[in-house]
Amino acid sequence: MPASKLYAFDTADWDYEYSSMVRGEQPGETYASPCPCYLVDHPEGTVLVDTGVDPAMVADPENYGNYGAPQAADHAAAIETNAGRRASALLTEVGYSPEDVDVVVLTHLHLDHAGDVKSFADAEIVVQQAELEYAWWPADPFQRDLYLEGDFGVLRSPEFDVTPVEGRYDVFGDGAIECVPTPGHTAGHQSVKVDLENEGTVVLGGDVAFLETAYEADRQPSFAWDTETAIATTRRLRNDAQRWDADVFLSHDRDHLDALPEPPAHLD
Repeated sequence: MPASKLYAFDTADWDYEYSSMVRGEQPGETYASPCPCYLVDHPEGTVLVDTGVDPAMVADPENYGNYGAPQAADHAAAIETNAGRRASALLTEVGYSPEDVDVVVLTHLHLDHAGDVKSFADAEIVVQQAELEYAWWPADPFQRDLYLEGDFGVLRSPEFDVTPVEGRYDVFGDGAIECVPTPGHTAGHQSVKVDLENEGTVVLGGDVAFLETAYEADRQPSFAWDTETAIATTRRLRNDAQRWDADVFLSHDRDHLDALPEPPAHLD
């Protein structure tokens, strides 16, 4: 049973160094990267894919969460957002509330994808087990700056219903919304395959690559958890997308977000 609607929201603009997004290209230049989340309406329930940036972190990283996040201060300084762009607030613009969300799928737990998960205590949270494990103690110093306890610390609370998955996961058991492991950017990164009534199949690729040029040419960022795994993943996803006749939408490619309808319009 296909999904009926897919909305795309932009929670923040991150002025990112281009050569960090596409390794070795355009050093010294920056790119105005979006930080989207996506709402998918399905006959069995409503699914939110990622939760974007928390404006509270951007406003005051030093005091964010239980322990503060001073390590994210440089990132916060490059991010533009406000309270109205919080994922939970954006949903209300198209007639949904956080309580209407049945499932939150997190592609991974970096600060620009898991920022507002705390607003969805009524939802089932689906995340790869490998991502949960790595997020609490990442070995790479750059990765440590992107994982914030103030974002995902609530997932250890009994108030949150967390489903740690290993491998592919069919959200409603009918193949319409499926989590597809795409590791490399992080240890437990996953993308989300969505079958829509009229549009057909789309893949919400998350950070499998930052930009289309990186996706097509295997130009992974230098801080990827595992570059070889990331390259193998993009090659596999390109093949899968061709087999599924699917369009792949990368989270941080501005052209990809602009190709999706601006709310309240949606894909169907």
